[in-house]
Amino acid sequence: MFIGMTFCLPMHKAEKRKRKALEAESRPLLVQDDPMHQPKSRWRVLLLLFPTLADLIATVLMNIGLLYTTVSVYQMMRGAELVFAALFAIVFLKRQLNSLHFAGICCSVCGIVLVGVSSLLSAELQSGKESKAAPVHGETSGLMLLGMGLIILSQAVQAAQLTFEDYFMADLNIEPLKIVGYEGLFGTMMMVFIMLPAVYFIPGYDIGGRQENTLDTLMMIWKTPALSTIIIGDMFALMMYNFAGMSVTDHLGAVFRTLLETMRTLAVWGVDVVLYYSGTGVGEPIDKYSTIQLLGFVVLVVGMLVYGKGDDKAALEEMEKYLALESEEEAALPAGEQAEEHVEHTEAVPMFSPYTVKPTMNIASYSKSPAISSSYMAHSLTGSFGPGHLGSPRYGLHHT
Repeated sequence: MFIGMTFCLPMHKAEKRKRKALEAESRPLLVQDDPMHQPKSRWRVLLLLFPTLADLIATVLMNIGLLYTTVSVYQMMRGAELVFAALFAIVFLKRQLNSLHFAGICCSVCGIVLVGVSSLLSAELQSGKESKAAPVHGETSGLMLLGMGLIILSQAVQAAQLTFEDYFMADLNIEPLKIVGYEGLFGTMMMVFIMLPAVYFIPGYDIGGRQENTLDTLMMIWKTPALSTIIIGDMFALMMYNFAGMSVTDHLGAVFRTLLETMRTLAVWGVDVVLYYSGTGVGEPIDKYSTIQLLGFVVLVVGMLVYGKGDDKAALEEMEKYLALESEEEAALPAGEQAEEHVEHTEAVPMFSPYTVKPTMNIASYSKSPAISSSYMAHSLTGSFGPGHLGSPRYGLHHT
């Protein structure tokens, strides 16, 4: 995962060179430098160690939780990230949510509860078919509850990661591809120099009496072409997933991105059901409680969409306030200075400009930027950027 994220660094370098070339062609000869574009010190990237550590902890918690739940429940429970991201944005980033935001959060909580209840009832039903002993029921339900609790806890940690990234993007003006790339680089270093040596020397049931025999794992990857091909393909898939998700959100908007994420969850659930009835010994069956799970999933998706509408509403209100303030300032200036200001603000905005509106939700990860350029406002109001840009995020990056 982290190696795949590291591939975003060369993509960031290529995009940066392209952006500089476009700015050099369209930049007027006499223009005042924007303080937002001033070079910053390189030590700031070290702050990304904190979200990287959060990403690592969240991944560990999610994978452990997956051991005790089904894949479909695992996917749906990740919707809890929206709730925690909104909570942290209010507490730490001092964001203000509107009524649509709170309605979306309530729908998400209800959806998560329905999915969790259906999972527990289904576990009771399946364990009851295998044994009529009451202790088995309690043990299975307890493990299922433990798994769901770990997944929800992991989403709280991942929401903290998004809060860090929100701060880095909005306040420190670090590009999203750079954030993902450096998190991948730091995560790889943590795995190589800390995590893997630690589990190698901890006693366990792997070869040599170790918790995880890393040397044996590397030998299996080297000696098994199919396994190495899958791992390499997974790394490139993660890189393309991040890049494609950013592009889809940029060109088609956050709502369309949410629908795609919905289709992914449904596809995972469908494959899991097919595997079960194919006699492979894995997967999950369809039972009388699957209807409750489907209902919870629908409510969860509705909550995400409503939350996205809340982001659109907040962005429009921010635009109206900014344009009203700009009109008041222009009305107080002489006519000649007004014309000069108008010329100054007609500078073209590059595709990956830091002046964007970034909602705090799991499908789009980031909150509103405190600085929104008037040229971006004008392009948004006239539709120059195409559909999906008005109030929609430009970056929707997922790391796991």
